[in-house]
Amino acid sequence: MAKSNYMTTIAIDTNRSAIHFYSMVGNDKSSITHNIKSYAGVKLDENFFDKFKDAVKDFAANTPSESIRKVTVILPDSAVLTDTVRIPTVKGSAQTQKMLDTTLGGLYRNYKDLHIIAQMADQNKQYSTIGIAAVQNSIVSSIYSACSENKLLVDTLSFASASSVAAATLFNPKLKNASYVFLDVKDIYSRFVFVVGGKVMGFYTLPFGVEFLRNPKVVREDALFDHSYAELTVLNARERAQSKKLTVMGSDSYQDAWDQYSDNRDDLSENYDPEGDEEDAPEEVVPEKEGHNLKIFSRKSQRNLPKFMLREIPETKDGIAYENFRVFMKWALTLIHSNEKITEIDKPRFVCVNLPEDLSFVVDVANKESSENGITFTHLNGVADLPIVCQNLELYGGLFPSQINSANRF
Repeated sequence: MAKSNYMTTIAIDTNRSAIHFYSMVGNDKSSITHNIKSYAGVKLDENFFDKFKDAVKDFAANTPSESIRKVTVILPDSAVLTDTVRIPTVKGSAQTQKMLDTTLGGLYRNYKDLHIIAQMADQNKQYSTIGIAAVQNSIVSSIYSACSENKLLVDTLSFASASSVAAATLFNPKLKNASYVFLDVKDIYSRFVFVVGGKVMGFYTLPFGVEFLRNPKVVREDALFDHSYAELTVLNARERAQSKKLTVMGSDSYQDAWDQYSDNRDDLSENYDPEGDEEDAPEEVVPEKEGHNLKIFSRKSQRNLPKFMLREIPETKDGIAYENFRVFMKWALTLIHSNEKITEIDKPRFVCVNLPEDLSFVVDVANKESSENGITFTHLNGVADLPIVCQNLELYGGLFPSQINSANRF
């Protein structure tokens, strides 16, 4: 076995509380091995890295080939900060770095404790827009220490969204310098990734995935979390196009999505009630300011949407899958609409979707409603029929570190 042909990704997965070891010989996908080591805990603290070190030690000891010396380590997105900052344009890289340091030092109190990579996203004579990704120095040093103690050299250190995008580019080279949103739908969660010119500029995770699409019944979105904002984004986009007044809703933030999802996992299969409960329907509040042309709704105890926002419940398996996929469509629109700091650099041209083969049809159906949602959805061709790759795209991307954009490597 040639030393240069054996590649390994080590990934920390906080969504499943697991450490992944993913290896492949050459380009032979049938040779892929995937070992998982579970751990307890939620923080990447000293206790976690003791377990991480033991897991790496076991992997190194039980790997028959001595050729595995270089590895790619993939951090969870939850450990990484991404941001875009605007600074005055100055002459010379040294002055630009000084200005960036001053700006970031004012934004982040723990700036000196962060390992930061910066990339020039956009520039004119007045302002420069810088994209950054940051992780705590203690996490970086702990990873390098755990691997070096076991005679493994960390060739590349990146994060899940960047590695997923790198894998997508392997299957579709046209994505290399494109600006788009990448949707990677996994088993129990999904990630949206903003890509500008081939570089990851931001990401967002939803606490549901393939199992949500395969549910035998249409799932109430509000049983997962308060998703009304995205519903209203679709309505507002339509109303803007028709030059009608806007509708907004004052509702709870969906910042507790993870907790609410966990609490409601057992109730996901309930039918979506098209009639709702009139006593618990959103209450219209008349704005105090005269002449205000907005309707503002506030939530009562139950999370039922107004009748005009509801759709007919499908009866077929495929129809149900697509109706549930509309949640992702609405989130795509919501995220694009809400992240002007990224989209003003370059607006996404499409949403590229990674889904298992039996669910890929929903992408085609989604495009039939393009006039409604204003977004084009595309398939990530060539990966849907490869479950061990499709389900672990960020792990597969780590096997090809040169494909990970240099602006997304720590």
